[in-house]
Amino acid sequence: MFDAPTAAGSVEWSRVPVQPAETRHRRPDVDGLRVLLFAGLIAYHLGLVYAAWSPYALKSAHTAPWVEGLLLLTHPWRMCLLFLISGVATRFAVDKLGASRLFVSRSAQLLPPLLFGIVFLVPIQTYLTLVKTEGYAKGYLAYVPELFAHGHTLALNGHRVDVPVYAHLWFVFYLWAYMLVLAATLWAAPRWVGWAQARLERLLSGAGLLLWPLALLIMIELALFPPFGVTLHFHDDWYNHAISFGMLLFGFVAARSETLWDGFARLRWVGLGLAVAGWAGYALLWGGQGIPEFVERSNPAMQILYPVERWGAIVAVLGFARVHLTRTGGVVRYLNGGMFTYYIIHQPAMVMMIHNVTPLGLHAGVEAAVVLAGTVALCGVAYELARGLGWFGLLVGARPPGARLWRPRLPWRPATAALDSAH
Repeated sequence: MFDAPTAAGSVEWSRVPVQPAETRHRRPDVDGLRVLLFAGLIAYHLGLVYAAWSPYALKSAHTAPWVEGLLLLTHPWRMCLLFLISGVATRFAVDKLGASRLFVSRSAQLLPPLLFGIVFLVPIQTYLTLVKTEGYAKGYLAYVPELFAHGHTLALNGHRVDVPVYAHLWFVFYLWAYMLVLAATLWAAPRWVGWAQARLERLLSGAGLLLWPLALLIMIELALFPPFGVTLHFHDDWYNHAISFGMLLFGFVAARSETLWDGFARLRWVGLGLAVAGWAGYALLWGGQGIPEFVERSNPAMQILYPVERWGAIVAVLGFARVHLTRTGGVVRYLNGGMFTYYIIHQPAMVMMIHNVTPLGLHAGVEAAVVLAGTVALCGVAYELARGLGWFGLLVGARPPGARLWRPRLPWRPATAALDSAH
């Protein structure tokens, strides 16, 4: 599966030992990337506390322009890559559990933390935000009934405030909705995956792996971003759906293709160069003029550079992971089990830390370190507690030890049996 290192430590591309695709249900590079991406997401959200243009209402007094430039290094591609990796993981799950079980297993995994988060976790962060930004004076126990009674729209200080329903859990909601669509397509046409993989390998051979996806991303950016932008409201987030669902489908189809993954490895340095060039040009045109997306809407050159950075970085990250993340150690296995819980918990945990730490007047570096350490510690404690709660751990995304929840027995065997038996 992975490239054999030569005696000099370089990569020998002519020999790529591969295990049979039918017997592999995990990949070290995907497991490692998943941990790195979720960890990077926590660091990114911490950075938003110190960026003047960020949408965060709770901010530190130590905002700095250089932080904003660093955020733009990952802003175009971090969520795209998460959806792509989710597509890869879903393909492995389908091969292991069967396509007929996909929607049931993913619903059991995603819906409990989504609903629990909407009711109990997101209100914590919105409450603390309103206390600081709007001077909300009522207690938390009075806030929650008021929030749900008024449909997440509150009248405060003479104006109405729309309170987020799912906040950072939009990723979980979107992922669940995409699973519904994917499961339906597997049900209706179980053999389309192999057909799509073969054509994708032909189309994306050689430099096509860089050029054709980039061309498509530029077309989507120019056509859908100016009119729609990113709303994070499911009913009208068409640009985001095109990108996110497209990335998930790409990961799902490409997951078993050694040809495509070897292509990422070969093109990793070119992808890195494209990503750096796209970031430098985008940051230069943006020039700190406010929220980058607002500036980008009226600047077609930025709309081209954004997907250049996006796809270049994705090619580079997947390629370097393919070459270097060749083993899954105990730490990675442990963190892989906990990363979904970390994602569910990290936002309210970080808001609580910001609410309590920023008023202390600490040095910027000390403040950031305390907030980050406290956030990670709260996530870690939550995961350890959830692991001991059995089925209740599902509420924060922790799989019960030894549970067979992901392999429910169904009383029917639909048309997707053709895909199930094909692997």
